[in-house]
Amino acid sequence: MKINREKFRLIKRTSQIILVLGALAFLLLLAGGGVDVAAKDFVRHQYQNQQHQALITQVDTKKVQMFTKLMKLDAGHLVFSKQTRRDFQKITLLLNARRQNEEQVKSYFDGPHYYANRVSKKRLDGTDNNLLKEKNQTVYQRQKNRLDTIRVWFDQTQDANKFLKTAMGKFQTNHDQLDLTQVSQANAYYKLIKNRHWQHYWQPQIKELLTYFKNAQSNRDKNQLAQEQEQLAALKNAPLTQSYQPAHVTIIDNVQVADDANRTLSAAGITASQVLYFSQSDQTLSLLRRVGSHYRTTSSLIQVIASRVPRGIYRLQELIINPPDTAGVVTDPSQATFGRYYPDATSVDSTTNSVSDYNRAQPTFWLKNNPALQTSILFSNDQRLGFIYSSGSALNNGMVLDNSDLITLTNLVNSGTTLFIN
Repeated sequence: MKINREKFRLIKRTSQIILVLGALAFLLLLAGGGVDVAAKDFVRHQYQNQQHQALITQVDTKKVQMFTKLMKLDAGHLVFSKQTRRDFQKITLLLNARRQNEEQVKSYFDGPHYYANRVSKKRLDGTDNNLLKEKNQTVYQRQKNRLDTIRVWFDQTQDANKFLKTAMGKFQTNHDQLDLTQVSQANAYYKLIKNRHWQHYWQPQIKELLTYFKNAQSNRDKNQLAQEQEQLAALKNAPLTQSYQPAHVTIIDNVQVADDANRTLSAAGITASQVLYFSQSDQTLSLLRRVGSHYRTTSSLIQVIASRVPRGIYRLQELIINPPDTAGVVTDPSQATFGRYYPDATSVDSTTNSVSDYNRAQPTFWLKNNPALQTSILFSNDQRLGFIYSSGSALNNGMVLDNSDLITLTNLVNSGTTLFIN
């Protein structure tokens, strides 16, 4: 009888244990199913378009890490299904690729205004290809804009090195070989260098060039003035019986352009001291200065590659060279500040956009969105704004020049100059 009771108790305890274990297993499976469903739902909401593998702009990385840790703890695959695990592996790969792109582009910067020494065309092209793996257009455009900024800095530094190597070679051979235009271009190219190593390399040479040319120009002007005074005195005192000997004078280039411009500007009622004159008939720009009642050309004609600027009178607002990331132009015509450039436009507009065409950006165009305009000239009037810049094509209200001509022009004009489109 006693034995039967012990057997009964043993059977009872065993049954209780089995029931408890069964209940625990049931609860575990039930909870596991809920967790798996929650994980699947979370993954689904991290995509803009799951079919095209486009993640949302701000993925919840903390939750991704949390679910990933839970999956590692679930060694027996009791909670998470194989499909859920595959989904998290895929999203982790996409996030890692996005992070690697960010780090790679970031490594190309040497501070906010220079590119690092490790940058090369091959590296830039490779990173450009890697960025194409990012299917989220907002993230892609943000990364692409930063990479394009580095590319512009790299290209303009290479152009500067090429020009300065030739110019400084001539200068070292013969200090008097370079004229005012070439010295001006050398100084402008030096300002475009966006690499610390090359900037430090050229700095003492440019300083030597400018110092020498300034002194030589001063002496040349004094000697020329003395010669002209002697020639004029000789001409004034010459007897009438002596044959006429003309004084040595500098013939103004582009006389026809100046004559045409004088008639046009006079008809338009323009009397500004300096005018940047664009002739649509021959697609040329010329800088004119008013002397007395007439305009005279002060530099060689600049050939315009393409122009989509309507006729009218404009004002050069800003000479833009490597603007900060916060730089912008007010594009809203209803604003009193329309067409005005701000180095920090966040003070007038707290919103952001990634529009690269200034004609479509409202209410502010951010310079960082278009690398072609990192070196440019902004102009505007009460109705429209535009840029003079170097690029493969002209946007509406845009004028395209060769890069060297653009650099020359930025060294000749200043903000406030009148731009007249004939």
